Amino acid sequence: MITTKKFLTISVLVLAIFSACTLFPGSNTNPLEGTEWELVTINESTPIPGRPITITFEDGEVHGSAGCNSYFGSYDARSGGITFGMLGWTAMACMDPEGIMQQEQEYMAFLSEVVAYQVEGNQLILENETQNQLTYQQTSTK
Repeated sequence: MITTKKFLTISVLVLAIFSACTLFPGSNTNPLEGTEWELVTINESTPIPGRPITITFEDGEVHGSAGCNSYFGSYDARSGGITFGMLGWTAMACMDPEGIMQQEQEYMAFLSEVVAYQVEGNQLILENETQNQLTYQQTSTK
């Protein structure tokens, strides 16, 4: 039978462990939160110049420019894994420069397939299951 003293001791230890997890989340921290990035390569190709593709992570939400249209939605990043919720975007048609809409469709499709991320210095790499990559350069931290 557990005595009151042992019960209290165990309870205090359990509370201390849970408190430490809250105060020092370690691998549960999200290095993407409050950051802004600009795309520098999509599957090792450079994006069409003059129409930056951006991504910003803020308060569990993601938003940016896909080159022509703006997009927005939710994201969840943990321990190198990342998923995006349903992404919405505006519906403008951009004709200049040629190929911008095709690039935008490729970019948005890629985001829906992303499963992993890495932050290496001032670069962010988003990767899908076939290890194709989007590589971004950091533009600011909030």
